[in-house]
Amino acid sequence: MMKRVVRKYFNQWGLFFRHVPSNNFNNLKSFVMRKNIILLFIFSLVLVSCEEWLEEIPKTNKPLAAQTANDAQAAINGIYPYLNWPYNRGGFANMPYSILELNTGQYRNNAIDDSGAADIYNLNFSSTNYHFETWWRSCYNGIEAANIAIESIPGITDGELTDNLRSRLMGEAYFLRAYNYFMLVRMFGEIPLNVTQTTSEADGQMSKSPIKDVYEQVIVPDLLLAEQQSLPDVSTSGRVSMGAVKSLLAKVYLTMAGNPLQQQDKYAMAKDKAGEVITNGWYSLFQSDGTTTWFDKLNNSEYDNLEENIFMVQYNASEVRNSLSAWFLPQGNEDLATGLKFAGLLVNDWFYNSYDANDLRGQNRGFFFNEYEGLTFDLGVYKYFDKTVRETGPYSDKNVPLLRYSDILLTYAEAQNKADGSPNTQAYQAINSVRERAGLDPLNGLSQQAFEEAVWRERAWELTAEGKAWFDMKRTGKAFNGTGFDNYIGYTMPNGKTIGEQHVYFNIPQYDIDANPKLAN
Repeated sequence: MMKRVVRKYFNQWGLFFRHVPSNNFNNLKSFVMRKNIILLFIFSLVLVSCEEWLEEIPKTNKPLAAQTANDAQAAINGIYPYLNWPYNRGGFANMPYSILELNTGQYRNNAIDDSGAADIYNLNFSSTNYHFETWWRSCYNGIEAANIAIESIPGITDGELTDNLRSRLMGEAYFLRAYNYFMLVRMFGEIPLNVTQTTSEADGQMSKSPIKDVYEQVIVPDLLLAEQQSLPDVSTSGRVSMGAVKSLLAKVYLTMAGNPLQQQDKYAMAKDKAGEVITNGWYSLFQSDGTTTWFDKLNNSEYDNLEENIFMVQYNASEVRNSLSAWFLPQGNEDLATGLKFAGLLVNDWFYNSYDANDLRGQNRGFFFNEYEGLTFDLGVYKYFDKTVRETGPYSDKNVPLLRYSDILLTYAEAQNKADGSPNTQAYQAINSVRERAGLDPLNGLSQQAFEEAVWRERAWELTAEGKAWFDMKRTGKAFNGTGFDNYIGYTMPNGKTIGEQHVYFNIPQYDIDANPKLAN
């Protein structure tokens, strides 16, 4: 099976708010530095056929607004690279993604030279944390890129930009802008809200908007607009699809139903939207067959963008290179992959031991492993073990999942139970399909609260190491302790650090506060 991939992902065009320390972005292919200018755009033009994702392209300066069909396609292509930034290793083993896991208590930091990760693990939040900067800038750069596309594409008169293509491109732009805002608002809380392209430094002097406004004025409207566009039901090339739009909308509604907004009516909306994804039959859970376990499909690049992988960050080992697989390589045996043994995150014993003895996910070469082809080593995360990294290390072409079908099944189960007061047959089917694939007995006859907590446990076990647990803890107000749930605020992590109100959101980067004092309020 030929896998369609992004080629020269980072060589299209760059949008950078300001100088970023180079040691934080060693994997970027293009970098722009200019003082006192908030935004600088570099567009690259590319002829894109219907059969290709992105071909290698030269870097050329282009006007801010798209003028032709090729410009329109290039503008959309230029939004996607910013999804990669947080999952790319900088320095020796610095990984921005790690901060979504280290404040859950499920994993501990093992990247000894990554002070930003160590601070998060110790709940020492600071506006100078360079991982906060990476997330902040990658998301806002993606938003600015989407703003340009959304403003420019409707006015293009080039006859080669057909109505169907224009609609598809707009759908991608709306989704990507919504996704980036969804990440930002959950990480940083109140944030600047901008839906027009920035053309001067003065445009960057914006006050923070309430969390409610971010959801109701941009995230939800953008996703509803994306639903109206001519998007394909699914995408095997990694582009935005209708399935991705509806899946993200379901997760957004579920989040709005929880903390901090507590909009209870959104449970029914989350149920309906996740139900659409399930009923349409666009996706299915990976299943083990005679030659391959479902775990080996989950970590195999040949299955990227297929079956249960709804939307992923795209990689190509030779050009757009994934360093997450190498960063997860376990310690203890240099023969596992070209002498590398980063082990950036190590699973805490209490969480690993919380898996039922019959749960395949907790067994060797489920989601974790300590043995492979006769080699033994300290426990590592098998979920991200791309076997090709043994030859291609330290890089991989394994995509990183952002939306997975098991997440949507569990979203439906949780939302339906809360919306209707008790779990129905479809909710049991949703959670049991995840459990039974893991080798666990099906659930039945639970009360509303017992079912809800069963879903929360399943989310912790199933979505581990995918950057979901911290967001679940905050929206539910509960922290999984291995068997039951403690209050999130006041929860004491295995390292003895206790979560307080000051740990609910990350700090806005100090450089941005210095440039825009309104962000300090």
